[in-house]
Amino acid sequence: MGFLFKKNNTTNRADIIGDFQINSASYGETVPEVLGTTRVSGNIIYWDDFTAHEHKHTSRTGKGGGSKHTEIDYTYTVAAAIALCEGPIQGIGKVWKDKEVYEYPQADIQLSLYKGEYGQEPWPYVTSKHPEKALPYSGLAYMAGVVDLGNRGSLPTYNFEVKGKLLETGDGIDVNPADYILYVLKAAGIEDVKIEGIENFRKYCAAADILISTPTDESAKKAQQIINDIAEITNCYLFWSDDRLKIVPLADKAVGDWNPKKEIQYNLTADDLIPGSDGQLVIYKRKDSSETYNQATVEFINRANGYEKETVSFEVVADVQKNGMKPASKKTAHYLYTKKRAQYYAEQLAMKRLYSKNQYTFHLDWAFCRLEPGDLVTLTDELCQLDRQVVVITAVNEAADGELEITAEGKPPGTYAPARYDVHENERPFTDYNVPAPAINHYSIVQTPGDVSGNELLLGVTAPSGWGGCTVWVSDTGDSYKEAGKITAQARIGRLAAAMTAESTSCIVELFSGELRGGSAIDAQRGNTLIWIDGECLSYEGATLQPDGRYLLTGLVRGQYATTANNHAEGSQCVRIDEALFHAPYRTEDIGKKIWIKCASVNMFGSNEQDLSEVQAIEYTIQPYYIPEVRDLAVYTKYYDLGDGVSSFDVIATFAPPQITSFDTAEGWYKEGSGDWKYGGNGDGQIVISGCELGHTYDIRIRVKDRHGNYSQGLIKRFTVEMKSEVPNTPQGFAVTFGNAATFNWLEVRNADIDFYEIRHDLNPGQEVGRIGKSTNTTYVGTLTERSGRVYLYAHNPMKGYSAPAMLEYSVKAPKVPTHITAKGGMSGIGVTFDPVPLGCRGANVYVDDAVYFTPTNSFSLILTPGIYRVRVAYTDIFGEGEKSGEQLATVKLEIDKSIISREALGLDEIDRAIAKIEGDVGVVKSEVTGTSTRITQLSNSVDLRLNSLDGKELISRINLSPTGTRIDGKLLHVTGQALFDDNIVTPKMIQAGAVTADKMHVESLSAISATIGTLRTATSGARTEIRDNLIEVYDSNDRLRVRMGVW
Repeated sequence: MGFLFKKNNTTNRADIIGDFQINSASYGETVPEVLGTTRVSGNIIYWDDFTAHEHKHTSRTGKGGGSKHTEIDYTYTVAAAIALCEGPIQGIGKVWKDKEVYEYPQADIQLSLYKGEYGQEPWPYVTSKHPEKALPYSGLAYMAGVVDLGNRGSLPTYNFEVKGKLLETGDGIDVNPADYILYVLKAAGIEDVKIEGIENFRKYCAAADILISTPTDESAKKAQQIINDIAEITNCYLFWSDDRLKIVPLADKAVGDWNPKKEIQYNLTADDLIPGSDGQLVIYKRKDSSETYNQATVEFINRANGYEKETVSFEVVADVQKNGMKPASKKTAHYLYTKKRAQYYAEQLAMKRLYSKNQYTFHLDWAFCRLEPGDLVTLTDELCQLDRQVVVITAVNEAADGELEITAEGKPPGTYAPARYDVHENERPFTDYNVPAPAINHYSIVQTPGDVSGNELLLGVTAPSGWGGCTVWVSDTGDSYKEAGKITAQARIGRLAAAMTAESTSCIVELFSGELRGGSAIDAQRGNTLIWIDGECLSYEGATLQPDGRYLLTGLVRGQYATTANNHAEGSQCVRIDEALFHAPYRTEDIGKKIWIKCASVNMFGSNEQDLSEVQAIEYTIQPYYIPEVRDLAVYTKYYDLGDGVSSFDVIATFAPPQITSFDTAEGWYKEGSGDWKYGGNGDGQIVISGCELGHTYDIRIRVKDRHGNYSQGLIKRFTVEMKSEVPNTPQGFAVTFGNAATFNWLEVRNADIDFYEIRHDLNPGQEVGRIGKSTNTTYVGTLTERSGRVYLYAHNPMKGYSAPAMLEYSVKAPKVPTHITAKGGMSGIGVTFDPVPLGCRGANVYVDDAVYFTPTNSFSLILTPGIYRVRVAYTDIFGEGEKSGEQLATVKLEIDKSIISREALGLDEIDRAIAKIEGDVGVVKSEVTGTSTRITQLSNSVDLRLNSLDGKELISRINLSPTGTRIDGKLLHVTGQALFDDNIVTPKMIQAGAVTADKMHVESLSAISATIGTLRTATSGARTEIRDNLIEVYDSNDRLRVRMGVW
């Protein structure tokens, strides 16, 4: 009967939460900065280790407790970090966790504070559990901990009372607004800001208990908006004046030990006020009575009530009783956190709105330019029935006519200090804009080197006080003038107060106008302090003002821009070369012409220009400016033996170009006796004049040309062409470099006429055996067979024979072993790559089995039949090849790689499946020829052909099965040497232009061919023979024509 009392055990399991749910986590949020004390909700920046914890609860049920019931539920924990604000902060006060409020620290909060110190350590929990995720969050204040979530999968709702920065400036909880404004300006990048009146403002805020903190809902704002909000809450003006910020509290009654500004600046009357076009002295504007509010309501954050928003109101009782309640719209002031401070702000706001209903606008002259916003003045105007009405200035602007336009608001009656300034005893100032323009005192016209100005006249002037510039007029006849431009600044012109020598590194200068400032040694070297004195450019490092008003210039850098350092007499004119000089361009053909210049001055107001008839003309003749000559000019001859007793001479001029950036080229000119100058060529270090005759005397002239098209005077050397029959000196500078060939270089031998140079392996000049080569110039390209050895260079004179030899020993290492070799096989051949060919090597030999192939680059490909090939590589130079690399294997396969088969060329199985699927669209033609089955299938206008032999080892394809032809991709086609072409199958259209080269031609006799051959050359340059038209020409190794035969 036991079955009648069977136990019934039950289990009820709660659903498990699979993932953590984040209440608030925003990417890219602005990190707030808390000044003072406020409530912050924070932003989750990290969470991990979301863990479910199982809990079982068992109870007995049934008669006698024979059955058991089990309840299984879960609680959860998570490790989380909540970012608060920018650190470092001073601490945390209250913490709101859901509906509970705690004072930090307390265990039930389950979070610890990290104050955001710079360089703070990471959260130890993450360091131990997940070191790869451990971040210090330097400069970020945050709360972190392992939180018990209970039976839910999300964090409790946290809010934190953050004790931020600048608490010491206020009452330890809130911040003095003066320091708040300074902090914001500094954060905006204005480090050294000084605000006039900031101490008075700080004192006012402290006395009135106007302390603020960052609003709880503060988002990113411009610094300007934040400062303006604070200025409005504290009832002050913040404005820019006299190149600085100024702040003025507008409160008009004393608070604590602070007293308001009640000093009247001016008592303004009809004598001071400037009437408008309608005759009004003061424009009076009064607000409509409906806009004159007598109640102000302010919304603030009440810290005492859990940082909830509340409102306070203030009514001007006297006005309410008289005119009824006129409430204004609510004003938001979330910077305020106590009811007392909000009440004070509401009082100030209500009084300002009530008594600022009268607005006054009036004009003053610049004698009252001291007035600024916040200043108090009195207005007296009988027309407006104003009698010493006290007003506070709210804005100062410059009107269109140049007068000061003042806007002010009325102030309530009270006790004010007497006027600070009394201007009624003085006459109103008057400005005379029509004063005569003073004439210039001194002038200077300078033509500096081309590196400074080029084809330009530099004109500078000085003038007495009251001078406002001048117009430059130019004439080339002295009668009619044309305006060339204007000068608006005085030049720094002066004279030497004492003589100076060419070696002087200091001088004393007396300036007519302006001042000189020193620079650094680099400034002097770079010409940043350039002065022009009598044709010399020099710069200075130090400029010291002496007691007598003169300047001592030290650290002089003389002779700049290739000018010459000369002696300069006392009184020599000095001009500082700068932007104050007027630049007047001229043409090269204008050099030598006389011009007339007049400088018509204007006064300091830019008016009343001098009449040209009253201005003294300046006469000046345009000169060629200084261009330095070449240096180290040397002239010598070079001899050429043309054979058959014929010789030729070149006159060669070598020189060093001048050190100027405007240098273009140097031109060589020559003449005999009193003949005309002939152009011989140009160059920047050497000029070769050809065709000179033995025994003749020539004048050689080298002139420098700059980029402006101007020339120097030129250096002239007289030179007689003579045969130099001395024994040649040993050649110097003998060297060799290796590449595709051996290139020899040396310096020219000049003590004797050299007809050729000979390079040899031995000391037997003139012998064929051992000779490497000959050259008529200073270079030779040839070959060497040994990697190391000794070569000799001789210079040869046709009369004195050979010089003593110059010896050169060389040694060239064998090329290194190639590395990073890759040999890859494909369907039709192999490709080989390796490291780039080293400097000095010609290329590389690629060994494929026993065959060798040369390649000039580090990439090589070869068509091969299927098989496995051994590949090695060796670099080669002009002496041979280096050590071979290790062996690489490459396999050439018969199969076609899938990557080169087009989508239309399906495999056999794919074709069968395609036929079975769309059999209705396929036509099949089947035939059997000697046991071979051929199927031609046409599918969607694409023909695929397959023929299978009986043994299945071959794939045989006939190309002429389609009447429209079959296209074979060139990369898949390999035509072997056994391919046959029918007669006349290669037509002219099949041969590409230039494809048939001379080495591909075999002609029994060219006499049967008639053609226009153009020009035939034995070489592209150097010694060669050219055949063209009816002419044969022979050139030597210097590209000079030596022989001409035929008809021309």
